[in-house]
Amino acid sequence: MRHFLTFILVLTGLWSSSQAQYTPGNYQGDSIKTSIPTKLNIPFGTIAKLDVEIYDGDNLHRKGDQGTYLVKINSVNDKQQIDTLLMTFEDETEQLASENFALYKLVYGKKANSISNMQIDKMKKNYVGKKLTLMAYETGRFTGIPKDYFKYRPEVADKGFHFENYLVIVSILAK
Repeated sequence: MRHFLTFILVLTGLWSSSQAQYTPGNYQGDSIKTSIPTKLNIPFGTIAKLDVEIYDGDNLHRKGDQGTYLVKINSVNDKQQIDTLLMTFEDETEQLASENFALYKLVYGKKANSISNMQIDKMKKNYVGKKLTLMAYETGRFTGIPKDYFKYRPEVADKGFHFENYLVIVSILAK
């Protein structure tokens, strides 16, 4: 009987220590430190030289990416990328467009209320695949709909709550 009780106590101790091993953050007092990984493998906010090409979001075949443009990153600070890396971007130079209506304004110099598929295809021919050298930095934001949101607000189509990495383009060195 004594061995049985010892065995139960040992099992209980092992089970409780295995349950306590998962820690999603680094706890220090009441605060939690977490680490969000970068896609460029350099710290957030570090300006880097990027060789990129404009990529058509329609090719991803995801509803949320239709009508958008991303950058396909070929190198970071002259170091070639091994894997395909696509990122959304904000352009502070006002020389690039991240969606169809911004591209229309860039090409024609005026806003459009609607754009035909033929106009979009015509604009894409000179834009998608364009190779550029940029100076940009990676940053991010939380976006999407959090869990239980629709208990309080009407349902809308959106992505789940998550962190989104993106680029901020500060200069275009070569086109």
